[in-house]
Formats: sequence, structure tokens, C-alpha cells
Amino acid sequence: SRCNFRCTMCQVSDWDKGQRARDMKFEEYKSLIDSNPQLIEIKLQGMGEPLLHKDFIRMIEYASAKDIWVRTVINGSLLHIRKHIERLIDSGVGEVQASFDGANKEVFESIRRKSNFEKVVDNFTNLNKYANKKDRPYTRMWVVLQQQNRHQLIDFVELAKKMEFRRLTFSLSLGDWG
Repeated sequence: SRCNFRCTMCQVSDWDKGQRARDMKFEEYKSLIDSNPQLIEIKLQGMGEPLLHKDFIRMIEYASAKDIWVRTVINGSLLHIRKHIERLIDSGVGEVQASFDGANKEVFESIRRKSNFEKVVDNFTNLNKYANKKDRPYTRMWVVLQQQNRHQLIDFVELAKKMEFRRLTFSLSLGDWG
């Protein structure tokens, strides 16, 4: 529950230092998973960027080894470090949802403050190049349509193709985020 971005539509941006709580320790996570043998699917992410957690990929591996399908949401900013691309896809993850809320630098960085459009595009492109060599689609571009980006609907489709996403979801919230 912490993030390195300060997105305009996200409550994390209002938290002190972009963090709500401490990171769950790996042993606590294992205990939670082990005490719930009925689990068949989890979304391993709260609010924020899960790759900031030092044991995040290890957590996916642990759940996956117990035949739990794991979905997560990332912002793409940290994929270029610590071999995150390969480790994430090879972890047994079921789906990686790639948050992406602006189809060009100006809109993206105005919504996803403290971000770098070019770096995120490059990271997601490299993630998809690696993932698309595998046996099934792992990634999904996920766009929250809002006042600042709704005019870019077609641009998102073209950008998703350029970044080699095979799937794209538009999320609509009629009451929040503009």
C-alpha cells in the first residue's frame, strides 16, 4: 500500500509519503495463504505499486506453487530493474494488469504525476516482448477512462498495439474520477 506515482484519481496520492501501511512481511503472507486452503485466486496488490515490495515476486511464486491463480496490477515504472520482467512473467503469475492512463506524454504525466511516459512505454513494451514468447497472454493494458484522457480512446488502442499488448480493458467509473 505505497506508490512511487501520485496519480490524480488515486487515494494513495493523499497519503503521507504515498504510503498507507507497512509492507506485509513474507512470513505473514505465507501464514495467511496457508491458513486459507480454499483460495483458488488472489489479486496480489492493494493501492499502489506492488513491485516496491522486496518480496513481491516471491509472494507470487509462493501462491502459484499452491495452485492459486494470481493477478496483479503494476504501473510499469520498475520493470527495468532487478530483472523484474523475466522474474514477474516466470513467477507463475496468472495476469499482469498494466495501468496506463494517458496515450501521450502530456496526458499520461499530467494524470500519473511523478511518472516518466517514455520509460513506462519502454518497460511495458519489453514486458510484452518477453511475455508474448510464452504459451499464453499474460498481460493486459488497463485504462481508467476519465475527463483528462477520454478523447484518446482510439490512441490507446494504437498505443496498446505498439507496446505489443494482446488485450486492452477500458475501465469506466461513472461516479468517480471525472
